Amino acid sequence: MKHFINIVWEKKVDDIDGVVADAVIECADEALLEDETNYLLGETDKGGLILTVETHKPLKGSESTVVAERIANKLFDLGYNHFDVEISV
Repeated sequence: MKHFINIVWEKKVDDIDGVVADAVIECADEALLEDETNYLLGETDKGGLILTVETHKPLKGSESTVVAERIANKLFDLGYNHFDVEISV
């Protein structure tokens, strides 16, 4: 993926699924220009969990800050903590 958003949890989280991916996609509308968005769920080298959502365009620094804050707030609302949001620029 050329442009992406990563949500990284240091520890494995059992209930990460399409609902979380959909919440991230909903918060990242500036970066999504197409109807279909790809995402991958995988494990980090240290045994954590990573959710990668493909974006369809690069975000500017200010745009990425707004999107990262929206994603973080949405994940907090869903009860998730202890994660990092990484956005390619």
